[in-house]
Amino acid sequence: MHRHRPYFTYLSLLVLGSILLLPIAWMISISLRPNPEVFAMPLKIFPETPTLDAFRTVLQNRDLLRLFVNSYIIALSVTFLCIFLASLAGYGFSRFKFKGKKTALVYILLTQMFPMVLLSIPYFLFITRAGLYNTYFALILAYTSFALPFSIMMMRDFIATIPQELDEAAKIDGCGAFKTFFYIIIPPSLPGLIATGVYTFILAWNEFLFAVVLTNTINVRPLTIGIGMLIGEFTTEWNALMALSFMASAPLVIVFLFVQKYFLQGLTAGSVK
Repeated sequence: MHRHRPYFTYLSLLVLGSILLLPIAWMISISLRPNPEVFAMPLKIFPETPTLDAFRTVLQNRDLLRLFVNSYIIALSVTFLCIFLASLAGYGFSRFKFKGKKTALVYILLTQMFPMVLLSIPYFLFITRAGLYNTYFALILAYTSFALPFSIMMMRDFIATIPQELDEAAKIDGCGAFKTFFYIIIPPSLPGLIATGVYTFILAWNEFLFAVVLTNTINVRPLTIGIGMLIGEFTTEWNALMALSFMASAPLVIVFLFVQKYFLQGLTAGSVK
């Protein structure tokens, strides 16, 4: 019976992987078809006349390319900001004792209880009154506020796994808190930093609601708005829509493939000691 377990495991993984990859394969298949062939009956997995016209349509649209640039500016800004702030906060929560520490942690957890839809109107009022409407900073501020609490908890748990003896040795050598943080804590915290970066980048890259609420021009809006722009009132270019969706998903897949090892280490840090 034990001999069959590996085969059963591999078969289960194969079936599960096929189910998860099916939507991606269908998206790629639609993107390679002419638009009239999208709903041709009977439906076929592989396109009869493969073409890259949908990708050419997307790449020749300057507005869509501008949205790509906007998404990178916003997502990378949120990522670096969250990594910097979360690592500092995680270091403080894991290494220092101060009044209100438990209350602050509870408050950070409570911020995750509210759905984004509920906060859209308060954010809109704050951003408009602050004169930040339709700016990069409006989206960066909003996305950072949503990603930062969970990022802080990840970094706190990861830094807590680093032996405090290293801090004590650095203190004996004359290092202050900030010098200890940058030279002693940051190097072994790389998996946690990568996990935080991947999490915040994906959140900022995929967000749609606040992009609609806080912006109104192509010069600032991210790529998620561009995908919705391809859905017309009377007709929809489904092949171009799928091509753009594939191009929007590719950066996330590529990044995750390269850093998945560190990402999983960062997520599971502190769970087993």
